[in-house]
Amino acid sequence: MVIILLVLNYKSNGNLELMQHKVRIKYFITLILIGISFYGYSSPSSITYDIQKFGARGNGKAINTSCINAAIEACEKHGGGTVIVPPGVFVSGTIFLKSNVNLHLEKGAVIKGTTDINAYQSYVPTKNLDKFNSTSNDNKSNVNSTSDKNWIKTLVLGVGIENVTISGEGIIDGDHVYNPIGEENMRGPHTMIIAESRNITLSNFTINRAANYAFLGYDIENFVFQNMTINEGWDGIHIRGGENIIIRNCEFYTGDDAIAGGFWENMTITNCYINSSCDGIRVIMPVNGMKISHCQFFGPGKYPHLTSGVRKRTNTLSAVLLQPGGWGGAPGDLKNIHIHNLEMDNLDNPFMFVLNEGNNGNDILVEKVKATRINTAALSVESWKGGVFENMIFRDITIQYVGKKDPQLKKILVGEPPSNARLLPCWGFLIRNVQNITLENVNLQYTGEESRSAFYFNNVYNTTFKNVVYKTDSDKEPFILINTGKIKILNTK
Repeated sequence: MVIILLVLNYKSNGNLELMQHKVRIKYFITLILIGISFYGYSSPSSITYDIQKFGARGNGKAINTSCINAAIEACEKHGGGTVIVPPGVFVSGTIFLKSNVNLHLEKGAVIKGTTDINAYQSYVPTKNLDKFNSTSNDNKSNVNSTSDKNWIKTLVLGVGIENVTISGEGIIDGDHVYNPIGEENMRGPHTMIIAESRNITLSNFTINRAANYAFLGYDIENFVFQNMTINEGWDGIHIRGGENIIIRNCEFYTGDDAIAGGFWENMTITNCYINSSCDGIRVIMPVNGMKISHCQFFGPGKYPHLTSGVRKRTNTLSAVLLQPGGWGGAPGDLKNIHIHNLEMDNLDNPFMFVLNEGNNGNDILVEKVKATRINTAALSVESWKGGVFENMIFRDITIQYVGKKDPQLKKILVGEPPSNARLLPCWGFLIRNVQNITLENVNLQYTGEESRSAFYFNNVYNTTFKNVVYKTDSDKEPFILINTGKIKILNTK
């Protein structure tokens, strides 16, 4: 075993550099922790188990639940190895993952969920997970709760497992299984639930037509999602309680949020293509240590938002929506967040950061972002229930907004936001209850005509503008300032 000692010497020249340094060290430590967690983990035995030898038939008709599970159980019993799913369409109910098993889907292989809702098993937690349960503000049932055994049904299930891989060029197809007593009286089983587990890699395969979430994780650690594609369905990857998670080189074409959840520590999302008819990345619970980088967000969504019913809504809402407590109480903070090198086009809103009761936001750095054809709100950072954002930096940001010539918009009364972006009394940045915020090398423009001011600040202190360029007309005051200290402006136009 090799031990590497790293000695980092630096001199900080002000808050900007210190904050950058802290974020970079945090990310570097994340990579080391993930490496350490996998150090010494040897891959399972090279022995293979073809599900066809256990009686599985890939004719798209036979139910193969028992055959697939028998192959996985045999593999685990003999110390691990690889379970092969060959080309064909293998219809199945719930498949149970086991430790030290690689489930490999060959090119042309499809595991397809049966239409029989009774063939799906529910995840049963082995520990108290109440803090991860959430009830949306407009739905007070047990939906989105581990206590709702109907909501927690799944096609692929792993509980308390470790050292597992799902790989290959095949497909897991949820087939949009309909459940009239499911969430919204239509959602069926999740395609995959993995919970209370560690050291898992999901690689290269595709998830199609999830009947609810494509992947739902609870209390997971040391996970890698890479080179995956998720098509249709509702949420793509939804994690409630995750430590040392990497999502990289994945493509999302989802009807609902592409990536969602919270109670994350050391979350990395990088080099992903995100196309959604809801939000790109939506945080509904606290996060400590998150990096979002080198991602593309493009709207409208390829597949409609199924919850919208006959409207078949496809507009992409926010690229990054941070709103702990957005689905009910979730005490804790957003902190140590670095968002950079993002490209966006044709969305309602690039960023919307909202604090709810029991939440604060600290040390958030957003830089190197280009957003075009933004349709609803350029950016909002806002708190309404006592929490405060501190130490925020927006640097090297270019946003092109679609102007709206409607004088009535200036009369909008700002109130606590709904779940998603809304029109504001300004077209540019709305900032509320923030201490220590810097805008540096920010370029705000709009196309067409616009009736509103560029900035709306309420209860904002210690603000610095450096090289901020914004479009304005001589008949409009660019700033609306309420209970806000003097803004330090350097080389701003």
